[in-house]
Amino acid sequence: MKKIFTGILLFKLLFLNISSFALEIDLAKNKYPSYSLFFLNEDKCEKFNRKMFDMNLKMNKIFVKKIHILWASLFPKIVIDGLNHMYSNIEYPKRLVSSLIQKDFSAVKNETKRFFINTVLGVGGLIDIAKSQFGLEIFNEDMEQALAKCKVKCGNYLVMPFISSCTTRDLFGRVLDFVLTPTTYVATPIAAAIKMGLLINRTTNIQPMIKMVESRFPDPYDIAKKFWGVDKYIKLSNYDRKETLEKLEKQLEKDTPLVDKKQQEVLSVKGNVGENIVVKMLDEDLSADIFLNDFNPQSPVLDSMRTALFEVKNSKNTFWDEISIWNRSFSKKFKKAKVKIFDDGEDYLFRYILQKDKKSPLAILFPSIGEGMENNHSTILAKIFYDEGYSVLIIGSHFQWEFLKSLKKGYCLGYIKEDVKYVNLLINKAINYISKKHDRVFLKRVAFGTSLGAYTTLFLANEQAQNNAQNIDKFISVCPPFALFYAIDEIDKIISSWKDYPYDIRQKVALVAAKVLRAFENKKELSKNFDNLPFTNLEGELISAFVFHQKLSDLIFETEILKNPNLDKKELYNLIYTFDYRDYIKKYLLVNHSYEELDNASSLKSISNYLINNDNYKIFHSLDDYLISKNQLKELKSFSDDKLVLFSNGAHLGFLYRDEFIEALKKEIKL
Repeated sequence: MKKIFTGILLFKLLFLNISSFALEIDLAKNKYPSYSLFFLNEDKCEKFNRKMFDMNLKMNKIFVKKIHILWASLFPKIVIDGLNHMYSNIEYPKRLVSSLIQKDFSAVKNETKRFFINTVLGVGGLIDIAKSQFGLEIFNEDMEQALAKCKVKCGNYLVMPFISSCTTRDLFGRVLDFVLTPTTYVATPIAAAIKMGLLINRTTNIQPMIKMVESRFPDPYDIAKKFWGVDKYIKLSNYDRKETLEKLEKQLEKDTPLVDKKQQEVLSVKGNVGENIVVKMLDEDLSADIFLNDFNPQSPVLDSMRTALFEVKNSKNTFWDEISIWNRSFSKKFKKAKVKIFDDGEDYLFRYILQKDKKSPLAILFPSIGEGMENNHSTILAKIFYDEGYSVLIIGSHFQWEFLKSLKKGYCLGYIKEDVKYVNLLINKAINYISKKHDRVFLKRVAFGTSLGAYTTLFLANEQAQNNAQNIDKFISVCPPFALFYAIDEIDKIISSWKDYPYDIRQKVALVAAKVLRAFENKKELSKNFDNLPFTNLEGELISAFVFHQKLSDLIFETEILKNPNLDKKELYNLIYTFDYRDYIKKYLLVNHSYEELDNASSLKSISNYLINNDNYKIFHSLDDYLISKNQLKELKSFSDDKLVLFSNGAHLGFLYRDEFIEALKKEIKL
């Protein structure tokens, strides 16, 4: 459960088991692979599963979640963790028997050592001394793994009441696990109450995951199935073990170099590994304003992924903070509200946090492409603005399924000149709501955006300038694309990168998924002793491809469902996996606009008059951002002059975690 939770919070990554036949079909027709189809085969019980899934969500909201909130409010996190360690220690027999059946004697030895160390030194297992002091990680074996080793087929994918995702083999394995758990045979009322408490304790940390799946995706069933699939694949393949991962990496390294051509190019620029060399100037007219001398670049895609290291103290904490009523983390201080943009659209939900001072300025935050109001970066950025004295309003991306649902029926997102008008309308309605409800007048307002949100921010600035509106005083933009079609083509190249791997893609994607989960389990340590991310360039592209395509998938899903709520979802996903961003433009935008019109209107060149003649904005960019060309960056510099601040490294948003950026931002927003 911990592995699923940590993986979902940062990259939302899944890679699945693929049959050779299904892989051939996918390579032939799809722009992006349907990993859930390949791993779980055809979902023959989908109609039943979706009904059970919806019922489970309702039962969780009505009943289970309230119990978890009560439990987490009665006991601190240290107690919850301790009880989980103890119950895991009690489950030693099932891990032992499973390992013996699989003839996995290294697991037998490891788990036996862990059991005796934790029982004797860890106060009956309350403290995982075996891991913390002896470096013995748990080998989380169960009876389904033993059945798989014995060639028992997995059967159909099922969603069962309260159990949620499983297969027929998994169900049988759970029965055997139950038989092999010692507490099964203690039948007194007190023991039953204790077992119920332990069950509640073990499942408490699932609530943030349920919240994320339910609130951030238009089709929670599909994404939950994918997450379950990758976790099951990793577990059955023992990729959750450090030594297995290392062995697989060495095996794949013999077949294909871990440093591919793109990384070779980067290394040739960097010089010797460990040498503090920054990216070279593009030409004499364009050089870095802020140098990150110890950045140690890897490749543009991997450097961009360092944005995952962007954190601010106390901005967001553990699952306990998310559900306990005693939670004092910053993320829980936000209020939520909704406004109606159009009568025939759904209410739009946004978040905000207010200073006690009613004269405080307001910061309006726009996230990256496809992100909603709950995204982690907006929370972190809100903390920075809040600490500087700002009240904060967070809305989602303009190219996102929730925003689409709030607009006029039949509208398709992507034409920025129209989209930004609706964004402006949304902002005004949200500010009016906050002002009336809390008796506020925001005399100073700042808009801030990253990536596509940065692009939106600049077009919003132009829209207000053309209408002589003074709703927002300053606009701050971080890594905006210059020409949207150019950026889309670069993203589409990443989306298709999964086809570049010449060997067994099943092993590769599973390896990457397991490495991501392990990296985020050790995120704090990685941040302290950071040198570079533990991935190759191709692995970084596989991760980024999933993130980019999932956001596109969500938008296409909602666009089609709004047109026809009864549309067969299998057919819809067959369409989605043949689409990249260019295909989205062809299907949804070229109906009402020509290609040339879209291309010209979506470039920052179309708002060059604003950029040249105004000084109420600031743009932060890097010299090696892969979503903007060198010539485009130079042209942007000619428009913006000293209002464009260039970092020597970081590619696309990969410098956000650096103190140099945070200090530059604080200087820009200082009251």
